[in-house]
Amino acid sequence: MRTHRSALLLGTLVLAAGGVLAGAPSAGATAAEDNCNYIADSARPTVHPGDKGNNVRQVQCLIDFYSNYPTWIDVDGDYGQKTAAGIYYVQTCNGTTGGADGIVGSSTWSRLYSPKPACAL
Repeated sequence: MRTHRSALLLGTLVLAAGGVLAGAPSAGATAAEDNCNYIADSARPTVHPGDKGNNVRQVQCLIDFYSNYPTWIDVDGDYGQKTAAGIYYVQTCNGTTGGADGIVGSSTWSRLYSPKPACAL
């Protein structure tokens, strides 16, 4: 009886561990999806230098988690110089419509969510 219980317990632990491991997301693939949820993915408001709030937080988070911009940007919701530098990088690297103007419009939003391979992590 004791052997049967041990085997049953061991089998349950193996199945539970397998379920946990199978459900675990890959490190890079879902990091942004899990973390960048300040606004809906479908919301693409125009964001300008000097803006504040969740729209800016979303931009900052996407730069950090999707682009290969070499400097971490604090997700503080304040579009200052560090955020501007990240946006200029994203716009220049991806060749967004309108060039590197620092304004996050539809072309920049598109490349924040789906950067060109050379510009992505």
